[in-house]
Amino acid sequence: MTRLATLLGGLLLAASVHAASWQEGNTYQVNTVVDYNGKTYSALVTHTAYVGAGWNPASTPTLWKETGTSSATPTPTATATPLACPIGTPNQYGYWKITNPVSCSTEWVITATMTPPPSPTPTATATPVSGTPAWSSTTIYNGGARVSVGSAVYEAKWWTQGNVPGADQWGPWKLVSGSAMTPTPTPTSTPTPTKAPCPIVTPIPGSTWVPPATPSDCGYWIPPTPTPSPTVTTTPSATPSATPTPSTTPSTDLLPKHVVVGYWHNFDNGSGVMRLKDVPAEYNIINVSFVEGDQSAAKGTAAFVLDKLFNEAEFIADIKLKQSQGTKVLVSLGGANGVIVIDSLEARERFIKTLGDIIAKYGFDGLDLDMENNLTITAQDDYRKPVTPQIVNVIAGVKAIKARFGEKFILTMAPEVNYVQGGHGYYGGTWGGYLPIIHGLRDDLNMLHVQHYNTGSIGATDGRQYSQGTVDFQVAMTDMLLTGFNLGGDVNKPFPALRPDQVGFGLPATTSAAGGGYLSIADTHKALDCLMKLQNCGSYKPAKAQPDLRGIMTWSINWDSKQNYDFAKKHSAYFNK
Repeated sequence: MTRLATLLGGLLLAASVHAASWQEGNTYQVNTVVDYNGKTYSALVTHTAYVGAGWNPASTPTLWKETGTSSATPTPTATATPLACPIGTPNQYGYWKITNPVSCSTEWVITATMTPPPSPTPTATATPVSGTPAWSSTTIYNGGARVSVGSAVYEAKWWTQGNVPGADQWGPWKLVSGSAMTPTPTPTSTPTPTKAPCPIVTPIPGSTWVPPATPSDCGYWIPPTPTPSPTVTTTPSATPSATPTPSTTPSTDLLPKHVVVGYWHNFDNGSGVMRLKDVPAEYNIINVSFVEGDQSAAKGTAAFVLDKLFNEAEFIADIKLKQSQGTKVLVSLGGANGVIVIDSLEARERFIKTLGDIIAKYGFDGLDLDMENNLTITAQDDYRKPVTPQIVNVIAGVKAIKARFGEKFILTMAPEVNYVQGGHGYYGGTWGGYLPIIHGLRDDLNMLHVQHYNTGSIGATDGRQYSQGTVDFQVAMTDMLLTGFNLGGDVNKPFPALRPDQVGFGLPATTSAAGGGYLSIADTHKALDCLMKLQNCGSYKPAKAQPDLRGIMTWSINWDSKQNYDFAKKHSAYFNK
């Protein structure tokens, strides 16, 4: 957030260079020199200083380099006398309505002393089954692990932590014996908030002023969206019937017309490991897995650790080899275990620099967002104007990283179904949690391939439920992205469609690769036929054929190697045909 500049009095700055003053909202080419607060800065990369993003030269060392002092003498600022303004009270989300002592204006900020009330910690209320450990909310469980809750025994379908057994039939736990029993939450007291000192703040240009609700309260400023993008206007209806006009013309030179995407992982989860150079050419895009948050470093620090089985020089050489053969090699952020916290401007700057440096070091063609943690939205998160810091900073951070590497930088995403199509049935928490990111980056997005696995039945726009591992599921879920859908079933909250060339879907390469959702290659081709040609459809048939559908993704290349790369070879042949 922008702060009132420290009063300079009559301080004179040494003159050296005079350049145009930096302005929020402008686009700056690399090596452009600007004045800012009495100093000169040179742009390290071509970028746009989005209004409200706070990307001024002094606070963004990844975008600007200080080069000297300005010859322009700054105008001394007169000392302002603070007014007697009331200080607002914190709301339930831990935000303060902060008053500017000079102007009595306010805005939303997060304080270190205020945190939301903690969620109840579930505890089992019955004696655990003999020989099976009791479930714990803090323990990490891998697929196959068993726990007891009362007289019931549950087995983890995949990696999980903190998910309550029996609370969600589509969650990571399946009941293997006994009667289903959900742990009883232990009541926790709500902390009594205390007032924090009132910092000096300045409203961001373009903000909206909200008057005080009561005499003891203050008004506040709602900042503009930090990553603006054109909004597609649609006419709400019970079931969206028209495909909104795309907001931009796609970049056709970055990817082939149709692609087969695969995840290559440098760890052995039962599928074995391989050199990157040995990945078959049928994979147009390779997503190297994973960049994760460095839990031993400050928030926002990204880290990529190459397994000791590999030689780094050979790995970099393999990337260059695959790129010379026409394959795009991206690095994927996240995965089931990859938690990265970007809840402040400082963490965002750290994220931009550390992840950008990883991409530069290895020469990756772009970034894949496969975050599966820490993307919970609140009722205040309009997908067009999100307010949750993690969401806002992911959008702004990715835009900055793309600005560093230029227009040929590729962006893909692989969210889970509940984060995307799940927002149709209910919008809040993790349900629909990826939609603000997708919308905020839709003009930068090359391909969205939602994971159509590790999930259960999901409601589609026709009002019916469809189960993973079926032709109808692939078609119905993909068609939602191609036509748009209403959030929480509310016709007043339509999420606009993506372009067909931005859309694909993801499947496990084998039955062992995921916790459900596998579909045979023959049935996958039926789903593609239905989506692209309106042929071989099941009970769900789209209103329109989409021949420009971008392609298909799999987890993972390593698992596909177990079946002689059947997934890559047969789907590549399908698209080529």
